[in-house]
Amino acid sequence: MNIYVQYISRTRTTARPQIRFFGEWLAEIGFTPGVLIQLLPEPNGVVFQLYNEIVQKYSDFLKETQAKGGKIIHGCYEYEHGLHLITSGECIRAGGLEFGDFCIARYDYGIIRVRKLPPRTKVIIPKLKNPKSRMLCGNWLTEIGFVPDAIMTVSAEPGKITLSLRNNGIENYAGLVKYARANNMRVVQVMKKTKLICIAIPDLCLNKAGFTMEDPFYTQYDHGVITLSKLDFEALGF
Repeated sequence: MNIYVQYISRTRTTARPQIRFFGEWLAEIGFTPGVLIQLLPEPNGVVFQLYNEIVQKYSDFLKETQAKGGKIIHGCYEYEHGLHLITSGECIRAGGLEFGDFCIARYDYGIIRVRKLPPRTKVIIPKLKNPKSRMLCGNWLTEIGFVPDAIMTVSAEPGKITLSLRNNGIENYAGLVKYARANNMRVVQVMKKTKLICIAIPDLCLNKAGFTMEDPFYTQYDHGVITLSKLDFEALGF
């Protein structure tokens, strides 16, 4: 699954919204130094398109692109740590993207399409060889009440997993376990691993929800509740 997630940054001097990609995957899809890339705004995002056609008159191509609210980028930059594609400007804002927005990009040869994600959303991209793929990690968990040693129930249904903090009158662990079993839930405790707050998602819940370790999924969260769902690319505008 060719996806890339990032926050929209901003330029230091003009505070314009900025998009940055980096990695050797850029070369694999044709985005190399010196190529022409057309950036155009789209509903709820933007699209980067590799322009392979011969440009007879660059000024006409530029005017055509600007008339669509876009801009021309002259390839990627080669840095010490690999290729970077960096751009900023009003064409990003024209796609409804602003500094701080969390976005997801899908890419294939010659194209990168970027879409804005809903507020209070995170995307998890599993890595099969990484045991943390089955975990939610980060200090954002404590901000919504999931502090170390906190107890929660985890329920699953096709396409969805829900984590709920349990401080609602169930006074002892045995009572919570009995409640969870009666409602087909699992009981999980928040862990702290080398200064990192983590929640391990039970394999049973992943299987019941129909998640595989190859599926990217996203979290929507509020205080005391986290919902995991499979990414719906069509709903996001891809």
